[in-house]
Amino acid sequence: MAEADPLQYAIQLERDGLAFYTEVGARTENPLGRKMFEGLAADERRHEKVLLELAAKRKAALAGELPKERLVTLFATLGEELRRELTAEASDTEAVEKALRMERASIAHYTAQAAAAPSEDARALYRRLVVEEEQHVDILENCLAYLNKTGQWFLWDEQAVLDGG
Repeated sequence: MAEADPLQYAIQLERDGLAFYTEVGARTENPLGRKMFEGLAADERRHEKVLLELAAKRKAALAGELPKERLVTLFATLGEELRRELTAEASDTEAVEKALRMERASIAHYTAQAAAAPSEDARALYRRLVVEEEQHVDILENCLAYLNKTGQWFLWDEQAVLDGG
């Protein structure tokens, strides 16, 4: 399908991601994990909308808060005690690993489409999608590190302190 119609393939990637993140978010008991998946689903919904606009031959631009900014804000709102209590199940780890595979496939597709896009508007859109999908990968890798090594985990490389003080 990617060879026949790359834009429709991109739209389907976003729909698949939306369905997956919605389903996983609904069954994730961990509140931070649920919010993360809900946020990723919202991003996929926004991506689908802008790709549909592009398909309708209208100018389309992807704007708004980047995914990592939203997650850092969410994490900052959790109290230290709640952060310590967050636990994960094996199914959570499997969901994150599947999500990583999906996001990496999206990055590969959007990178190729940016190179082949017929207009600067389309190239800019695909490049922005690559940036957002790369941030999804960063978020998911960080989440996987948290799930697998909770005692050694820090929010990204900065080892951020998010207490606001």
